[in-house]
Amino acid sequence: MSLPSSPPPGLCGACLNVKTVETRRGSRFYLCTLAERDPRFPRYPPLPVLRCRGFVPAGTAPEARTG
Repeated sequence: MSLPSSPPPGLCGACLNVKTVETRRGSRFYLCTLAERDPRFPRYPPLPVLRCRGFVPAGTAPEARTG
C-alpha cells in the first residue's frame, strides 16, 4: 500500500520567500518567511497556493522581495 502524496505547493514551490521544512517522518511543509514580519501571510499556508501578494519567483534578486 502506498502513502498518499502531498498536495502540490502551487506558487510556494517556486517562491523566493519560502523555506521547505521536512520532518523526520518525511512530511514536507512550506514555511512562508514573509510571515515573520507581516501578519497578513500565514506561516504555513494551505496548499496549493494559487494566488499570493508576496510571491516573488525564485532566482529573483533579493532586493525584489516583498515586505
